[in-house]
Amino acid sequence: MHEIHSRTLTEVDLSQVTCISGIERIQAEFPAYLSDESKLTSTGCDTLYLPKSEEELAAVLRFLNSQAIPVTIAGARTGLVGGSVPPGGALVSLENLNQIQAVYFLPEADEWRVTAQAGVSLYSLNEFLQSRETPALGGWQFDIKESFALFKSDHDAYFYPPDPTETTASLGGTVATNASGARAYRYGSTRTWVRRLRVFLANGEYLDIPRGKYFASTSGQFMFFTIDGQAHSFSIPDYRWPKTKNTAGLFTAPQMDLIDLFIGSEGILGLVTTIEVALLKRQNKIAMVQFLESDDQAVKLTTTLRSEIGLALNYLEYYSENTLKLLRSLQGKPGYPAGIPQIPSSARSALFFEMDYDPASEDQMLLVLEATVNQVGADLANSWAATDTHEMEDFQRLRHLVPETINGIIAERKRKHPGLHKLGTDLAVPDEHLSEMWRLYQTECDKKGFEWYAFGHIGNNHIHVNILPRDMAELKAGKELFEQFARHAVELGGTVSAEHGIGKLKHNFLKLMYSPAEVDQMRAVKHALDPEGILNPGVLFSE
Repeated sequence: MHEIHSRTLTEVDLSQVTCISGIERIQAEFPAYLSDESKLTSTGCDTLYLPKSEEELAAVLRFLNSQAIPVTIAGARTGLVGGSVPPGGALVSLENLNQIQAVYFLPEADEWRVTAQAGVSLYSLNEFLQSRETPALGGWQFDIKESFALFKSDHDAYFYPPDPTETTASLGGTVATNASGARAYRYGSTRTWVRRLRVFLANGEYLDIPRGKYFASTSGQFMFFTIDGQAHSFSIPDYRWPKTKNTAGLFTAPQMDLIDLFIGSEGILGLVTTIEVALLKRQNKIAMVQFLESDDQAVKLTTTLRSEIGLALNYLEYYSENTLKLLRSLQGKPGYPAGIPQIPSSARSALFFEMDYDPASEDQMLLVLEATVNQVGADLANSWAATDTHEMEDFQRLRHLVPETINGIIAERKRKHPGLHKLGTDLAVPDEHLSEMWRLYQTECDKKGFEWYAFGHIGNNHIHVNILPRDMAELKAGKELFEQFARHAVELGGTVSAEHGIGKLKHNFLKLMYSPAEVDQMRAVKHALDPEGILNPGVLFSE
């Protein structure tokens, strides 16, 4: 175990920081800051801070901590569990920390890396990687400018593998939630690609954390020292992390790297302001939609595709029978991708996947794929394929059309029932339990007569089952059923949240997965890093 020492920046006057005061003014003039994509209703906040630098952020935190004022952290507010919705106190938005700061090649790791501030969106990062236009360099040193020039002259194309659906999400927000997306099937979640973090603690001091430097002791402890020389030690939780994608609770592992404690911690331990991530060389791709005879056949093909080592799939996504029916109803209407052909009337489900594509070995790849598909009684002829950018973008638009349409249906129903909202599962189970979990979803949703659609990350056993209640009674019944689903997922060794986190909306689900003693272990870590308990009140813990 290495000792960790916090640091400080040059102090600035708090009066320099843009601050909007007064709950009435914020509600009237800045209402967007009081909500996120969860649509959770906020009680408002007393102050809204918009720091433009880390120095300004430190000044805000020092003041709020000294007054024990609760502070909610916000980025792009694209979360689905209410994490950035303030329950009073102060709100600090990191949107102005939005600069890409550096790009460089690390020979010993054989990878390009990008350093960016927390407010940079995934869209902006991807645009930079495609355009390679040099950002304003400010006062950076010549070697940094030279790195940009080298990156621009590199003939290979590069990308940042994590791909959450919402590209307007901020990079800092994706770190706070360990966001994933479809490509997590092959490339893992955000955690896999983070190489360095700068994290501001509640007292305004910060930790600079490179991957591979600070590890928990064999007894599971970390120790760090604040600027005044005070030592703080804490033990990492000793519960077992599920063998699935998981964003429920603080990450833990024997002799874990400190950087992984903050990734996915939902902002309750500190504010991530600067992130260094690794890039990957882009390969030619082929995307395919394979139509199938039933939902059960889709589950079987998923298992078969995962076991075929000759096929390196980047993602493996799912459309249920109900979802295909929904898409058929949209064919020919405004918003439906013009380049997409008609969905075959015989199709009862589909898998959507992507593979690296080498034209020189195309025949061999297709032979392996055809044999794999044939194993479950399906036919590769009943598929769509895309290799050029426009076709692949059409496939992605079709995928995104499903949640967009579902949200539109619910928005219309809310006119009659304002309290109505959709219900969507975020559960995942180990590979061997995919079929069992799917049967439970299908049987119970049909038995109760719900309108429901299933789609998403079947390759990670992480299917999003969306129930669209027609009235408040169905909403209540749907919530009860989702708790049943969550309990069963935990019994199978899975998680109650595979990618969206706990936030302010899933406290009851967290209690299904962890015992009171295990939740107290998480609280102890928070207390060590945030003794006044001001950061992100109501997130993860109910009180």
